[in-house]
Amino acid sequence: MTYSFRLTLIPDARSPAPLYRAEVDGTHEVFLILDERSDSIRPADSNGTPLPGLRMSLSGRNLSGSSEERDAVRGFALLAAHLAAEWQRCGHPPREIRKYFG
Repeated sequence: MTYSFRLTLIPDARSPAPLYRAEVDGTHEVFLILDERSDSIRPADSNGTPLPGLRMSLSGRNLSGSSEERDAVRGFALLAAHLAAEWQRCGHPPREIRKYFG
């Protein structure tokens, strides 16, 4: 089973923190906020408003919060972990991340 995603920084987002659009398997999209001030990555709506529930810390990559859907938690955790790792490697919010798993 293959799995792929692409995280793209939305340059003109009205969000105070960097907003990313994630395209997952070419079938659906989700949005993530990388908030350096609060040391977290959170799911968001397309306008950059954080959604309640899940959150991953940038520094320790600890996942907190809850979601009723197990797949949503796994999907968010994978996207957020790759975004946090690339942010840490680059030292700034990356413009794009592409991953393919075969």
